Amino acid sequence: MKKKNIELDVDFIGGQEPLTKEEEKLISDFFQSKKAQTLKKEADKKRIAKPKKKELAQLKRAKA
Repeated sequence: MKKKNIELDVDFIGGQEPLTKEEEKLISDFFQSKKAQTLKKEADKKRIAKPKKKELAQLKRAKA
């Protein structure tokens, strides 16, 4: 299946006026929250550790 890209005949997207301080803050807050979510996910992945040999032995004994 082919992707169809539509080329728009525009020089820019959005308004020509600069961002307001409020808009800049909203964008900044958005990216900070996204970064925090990403860092949290990475930290959660690192926290999951494989059980140690002693723990595995205890689990096997408990099952038996």
